[in-house]
Amino acid sequence: MQIKFLGVGSAFTTQEYFQSNLQITAESGKKLLIDCGTDVRFSMMENSISNEEIDAIYISHLHSDHIGGMEWMAFTTYFNPKKDRPRLFMEKELIKEIWESSLKGGLGSIEGKRMHLTDFFRCTGIPNEGTFEWERIQFTIIRMRHIMNGYKNLYSYGLIFRDLKTRSPWIFLTTDTQFQPGLINRMADQAALIFHDCETSPFKSTVHAHYDELKTLPLSVKRKMWLYHYQPNPVHQPEMDGFKGFVKKGQIFEL
Repeated sequence: MQIKFLGVGSAFTTQEYFQSNLQITAESGKKLLIDCGTDVRFSMMENSISNEEIDAIYISHLHSDHIGGMEWMAFTTYFNPKKDRPRLFMEKELIKEIWESSLKGGLGSIEGKRMHLTDFFRCTGIPNEGTFEWERIQFTIIRMRHIMNGYKNLYSYGLIFRDLKTRSPWIFLTTDTQFQPGLINRMADQAALIFHDCETSPFKSTVHAHYDELKTLPLSVKRKMWLYHYQPNPVHQPEMDGFKGFVKKGQIFEL
Protein backbone atom coordinates (compact mmCIF):
# COMPACT_ATOMS: atom_id res chain seq x y z
CA MET A 1 0.00 0.00 0.00
CA GLN A 2 1.25 3.45 -0.90
CA ILE A 3 -0.02 6.80 0.38
CA LYS A 4 0.74 9.90 -1.67
CA PHE A 5 -0.24 13.42 -0.61
CA LEU A 6 -1.33 15.27 -3.74
CA GLY A 7 -1.77 18.37 -1.60
CA VAL A 8 -1.10 19.31 2.00
CA GLY A 9 -2.55 22.79 2.43
CA SER A 10 -5.57 24.38 4.05
CA ALA A 11 -8.67 25.58 2.21
CA PHE A 12 -7.08 28.93 1.31
CA THR A 13 -3.71 27.77 0.11
CA THR A 14 -1.47 28.24 -2.90
CA GLN A 15 -0.21 26.16 -5.81
CA GLU A 16 2.96 25.43 -3.85
CA TYR A 17 0.90 23.34 -1.42
CA PHE A 18 -2.52 22.61 -2.99
CA GLN A 19 -5.51 21.69 -0.83
CA SER A 20 -5.19 18.49 1.19
CA ASN A 21 -6.11 15.53 -0.97
CA LEU A 22 -4.33 12.21 -0.97
CA GLN A 23 -4.22 8.98 -2.91
CA ILE A 24 -3.94 5.43 -1.66
CA THR A 25 -2.61 2.90 -4.17
CA ALA A 26 -3.40 -0.72 -3.34
CA GLU A 27 -1.13 -3.65 -4.14
CA SER A 28 -3.41 -4.31 -7.13
CA GLY A 29 -2.52 -0.88 -8.54
CA LYS A 30 -6.03 0.52 -8.04
CA LYS A 31 -6.26 4.03 -6.62
CA LEU A 32 -8.51 5.48 -3.91
CA LEU A 33 -8.74 9.28 -3.71
CA ILE A 34 -9.30 10.64 -0.21
CA ASP A 35 -11.19 13.91 -0.60
CA CYS A 36 -11.69 15.64 -3.92
CA GLY A 37 -11.26 19.36 -3.38
CA THR A 38 -11.52 22.37 -5.64
CA ASP A 39 -7.99 22.16 -7.04
CA VAL A 40 -7.72 18.37 -7.21
CA ARG A 41 -7.64 18.29 -11.02
CA PHE A 42 -4.50 20.45 -10.93
CA SER A 43 -2.79 18.42 -8.21
CA MET A 44 -3.63 15.22 -10.11
CA MET A 45 -2.23 16.71 -13.30
CA GLU A 46 0.96 17.73 -11.52
CA ASN A 47 1.34 14.10 -10.37
CA SER A 48 0.50 12.68 -13.84
CA ILE A 49 -2.71 11.03 -12.57
CA SER A 50 -5.70 10.70 -14.87
CA ASN A 51 -9.22 10.47 -13.46
CA GLU A 52 -9.48 7.22 -15.44
CA GLU A 53 -7.10 5.75 -12.86
CA ILE A 54 -9.33 6.57 -9.88
CA ASP A 55 -11.23 3.46 -8.83
CA ALA A 56 -12.80 4.91 -5.67
CA ILE A 57 -13.24 8.11 -3.66
CA TYR A 58 -13.68 8.70 0.05
CA ILE A 59 -15.16 12.04 1.15
CA SER A 60 -14.63 13.17 4.74
CA HIS A 61 -17.02 16.16 4.85
CA LEU A 62 -18.75 18.76 2.72
CA HIS A 63 -16.44 21.78 2.63
CA SER A 64 -15.39 22.78 -0.88
CA ASP A 65 -11.68 22.08 -0.33
CA HIS A 66 -12.79 18.46 0.15
CA ILE A 67 -15.64 18.16 -2.40
CA GLY A 68 -15.12 21.05 -4.85
CA GLY A 69 -13.77 18.70 -7.52
CA MET A 70 -16.65 16.24 -7.36
CA GLU A 71 -18.70 17.83 -10.17
CA TRP A 72 -15.64 17.73 -12.43
CA MET A 73 -14.99 14.10 -11.46
CA ALA A 74 -18.64 13.16 -12.03
CA PHE A 75 -18.96 14.70 -15.49
CA THR A 76 -15.56 13.65 -16.83
CA THR A 77 -16.06 10.03 -15.81
CA TYR A 78 -19.75 9.90 -16.82
CA PHE A 79 -18.97 11.02 -20.38
CA ASN A 80 -15.99 8.69 -20.71
CA PRO A 81 -17.16 5.40 -22.28
CA LYS A 82 -13.98 3.64 -21.14
CA LYS A 83 -14.52 4.53 -17.49
CA ASP A 84 -16.75 2.70 -14.99
CA ARG A 85 -18.46 4.76 -12.30
CA PRO A 86 -16.01 5.30 -9.44
CA ARG A 87 -16.98 3.89 -6.08
CA LEU A 88 -17.91 6.52 -3.50
CA PHE A 89 -17.56 5.87 0.23
CA MET A 90 -18.99 8.33 2.76
CA GLU A 91 -20.66 8.46 6.14
CA LYS A 92 -24.27 7.40 5.58
CA GLU A 93 -25.91 10.75 6.38
CA LEU A 94 -23.34 12.80 4.48
CA ILE A 95 -23.82 10.69 1.36
CA LYS A 96 -27.45 11.82 1.33
CA GLU A 97 -26.56 15.43 2.05
CA ILE A 98 -23.81 15.82 -0.54
CA TRP A 99 -26.35 15.42 -3.32
CA GLU A 100 -29.11 17.67 -2.00
CA SER A 101 -26.86 20.37 -0.51
CA SER A 102 -23.86 20.43 -2.82
CA LEU A 103 -24.03 18.54 -6.12
CA LYS A 104 -27.62 18.42 -7.34
CA GLY A 105 -27.59 21.97 -8.72
CA GLY A 106 -24.89 21.17 -11.26
CA LEU A 107 -25.41 17.45 -11.81
CA GLY A 108 -29.17 17.08 -11.46
CA SER A 109 -30.03 17.20 -15.17
CA ILE A 110 -28.36 16.18 -18.42
CA GLU A 111 -30.22 17.05 -21.64
CA GLY A 112 -33.59 16.66 -19.98
CA LYS A 113 -32.67 13.50 -18.09
CA ARG A 114 -33.09 13.70 -14.33
CA MET A 115 -29.93 12.47 -12.65
CA HIS A 116 -28.97 11.23 -9.23
CA LEU A 117 -25.70 10.67 -7.40
CA THR A 118 -25.87 6.97 -8.27
CA ASP A 119 -25.75 7.82 -11.98
CA PHE A 120 -22.20 9.06 -11.46
CA PHE A 121 -20.88 6.97 -8.57
CA ARG A 122 -21.37 3.53 -7.01
CA CYS A 123 -22.32 4.73 -3.56
CA THR A 124 -21.72 3.11 -0.18
CA GLY A 125 -22.84 4.80 3.05
CA ILE A 126 -21.09 3.79 6.28
CA PRO A 127 -22.21 4.44 9.89
CA ASN A 128 -19.91 6.19 12.34
CA GLU A 129 -17.20 3.73 13.45
CA GLY A 130 -18.46 1.37 10.78
CA THR A 131 -16.02 -0.34 8.43
CA PHE A 132 -15.64 -0.83 4.71
CA GLU A 133 -13.12 -2.76 2.66
CA TRP A 134 -11.52 -1.76 -0.61
CA GLU A 135 -8.84 -3.83 -2.36
CA ARG A 136 -7.95 -5.79 0.80
CA ILE A 137 -7.56 -2.58 2.82
CA GLN A 138 -9.86 -2.22 5.81
CA PHE A 139 -11.12 1.23 6.81
CA THR A 140 -13.04 2.38 9.88
CA ILE A 141 -14.56 5.86 9.85
CA ILE A 142 -14.11 8.03 12.95
CA ARG A 143 -16.30 11.07 13.65
CA MET A 144 -14.25 14.20 14.32
CA ARG A 145 -15.59 17.48 15.74
CA HIS A 146 -15.13 20.22 13.18
CA ILE A 147 -17.71 23.03 13.40
CA MET A 148 -20.02 23.00 16.41
CA ASN A 149 -22.48 25.88 16.21
CA GLY A 150 -25.34 24.43 18.26
CA TYR A 151 -27.69 24.59 15.28
CA LYS A 152 -26.26 22.20 12.71
CA ASN A 153 -23.01 20.61 13.79
CA LEU A 154 -20.62 19.73 10.99
CA TYR A 155 -18.51 16.66 11.61
CA SER A 156 -15.63 15.43 9.50
CA TYR A 157 -15.00 11.70 9.31
CA GLY A 158 -11.43 10.54 9.68
CA LEU A 159 -10.14 7.07 8.89
CA ILE A 160 -8.17 4.38 10.64
CA PHE A 161 -6.98 1.76 8.15
CA ARG A 162 -4.54 -1.03 7.37
CA ASP A 163 -3.63 -3.40 4.54
CA LEU A 164 -5.14 -6.79 5.40
CA LYS A 165 -2.85 -8.74 3.09
CA THR A 166 0.49 -7.38 4.26
CA ARG A 167 -0.73 -6.80 7.84
CA SER A 168 0.71 -3.30 7.72
CA PRO A 169 0.48 -1.14 10.87
CA TRP A 170 -2.73 0.79 11.52
CA ILE A 171 -2.74 4.35 10.19
CA PHE A 172 -4.95 7.16 11.49
CA LEU A 173 -5.92 10.08 9.25
CA THR A 174 -7.88 12.74 11.14
CA THR A 175 -9.19 14.84 8.23
CA ASP A 176 -10.41 18.27 9.48
CA THR A 177 -10.82 18.36 13.24
CA GLN A 178 -10.76 20.45 16.35
CA PHE A 179 -8.20 19.52 18.99
CA GLN A 180 -9.41 16.30 20.62
CA PRO A 181 -6.60 15.01 22.86
CA GLY A 182 -8.64 12.19 24.39
CA LEU A 183 -9.59 10.75 21.02
CA ILE A 184 -6.10 11.23 19.63
CA ASN A 185 -4.52 9.43 22.56
CA ARG A 186 -6.99 6.57 22.11
CA MET A 187 -6.22 6.32 18.40
CA ALA A 188 -2.49 6.49 19.10
CA ASP A 189 -2.83 3.30 21.15
CA GLN A 190 -3.95 1.52 17.95
CA ALA A 191 -2.09 3.34 15.18
CA ALA A 192 1.61 3.29 14.41
CA LEU A 193 1.32 6.40 12.23
CA ILE A 194 -0.95 9.48 12.49
CA PHE A 195 -1.60 12.16 9.87
CA HIS A 196 -3.14 15.11 11.72
CA ASP A 197 -4.88 18.29 10.62
CA CYS A 198 -2.71 21.22 11.77
CA GLU A 199 -3.54 24.92 11.68
CA THR A 200 -0.46 27.14 11.66
CA SER A 201 -2.01 30.61 11.34
CA PRO A 202 -1.20 33.30 13.96
CA PHE A 203 -4.84 33.32 15.09
CA LYS A 204 -6.71 30.17 16.11
CA SER A 205 -9.90 29.55 14.16
CA THR A 206 -11.19 27.03 16.78
CA VAL A 207 -12.38 24.68 13.97
CA HIS A 208 -8.96 23.10 13.32
CA ALA A 209 -6.39 21.71 15.73
CA HIS A 210 -3.74 24.40 16.09
CA TYR A 211 -0.03 23.66 16.18
CA ASP A 212 0.22 25.17 19.69
CA GLU A 213 -2.45 22.74 20.92
CA LEU A 214 -0.93 19.69 19.25
CA LYS A 215 2.41 20.58 20.80
CA THR A 216 0.94 19.76 24.24
CA LEU A 217 0.36 16.08 23.35
CA PRO A 218 2.58 13.43 24.95
CA LEU A 219 5.90 12.91 23.19
CA SER A 220 4.99 9.25 22.59
CA VAL A 221 2.02 10.44 20.49
CA LYS A 222 3.88 13.23 18.68
CA ARG A 223 6.58 10.78 17.60
CA LYS A 224 3.93 8.99 15.52
CA MET A 225 2.48 12.16 14.02
CA TRP A 226 2.87 13.86 10.65
CA LEU A 227 1.15 17.26 10.28
CA TYR A 228 -0.78 18.37 7.19
CA HIS A 229 -3.58 20.79 6.14
CA TYR A 230 -1.45 23.74 7.24
CA GLN A 231 -1.26 27.34 6.02
CA PRO A 232 1.41 28.46 3.51
CA ASN A 233 4.96 29.12 4.73
CA PRO A 234 4.73 27.74 8.27
CA VAL A 235 7.39 29.08 10.63
CA HIS A 236 7.23 26.20 13.10
CA GLN A 237 9.88 23.47 13.46
CA PRO A 238 7.85 20.33 14.14
CA GLU A 239 10.84 17.98 14.42
CA MET A 240 12.22 20.14 17.23
CA ASP A 241 8.90 19.76 19.06
CA GLY A 242 8.84 15.97 18.76
CA PHE A 243 6.68 15.52 15.65
CA LYS A 244 7.73 13.61 12.55
CA GLY A 245 7.33 16.82 10.54
CA PHE A 246 5.10 18.61 8.06
CA VAL A 247 4.01 16.42 5.15
CA LYS A 248 5.32 17.86 1.88
CA LYS A 249 3.27 18.08 -1.30
CA GLY A 250 3.88 14.94 -3.34
CA GLN A 251 5.37 13.03 -0.39
CA ILE A 252 4.97 9.26 -0.58
CA PHE A 253 4.67 6.77 2.27
CA GLU A 254 5.27 3.10 1.45
CA LEU A 255 3.64 0.70 3.90
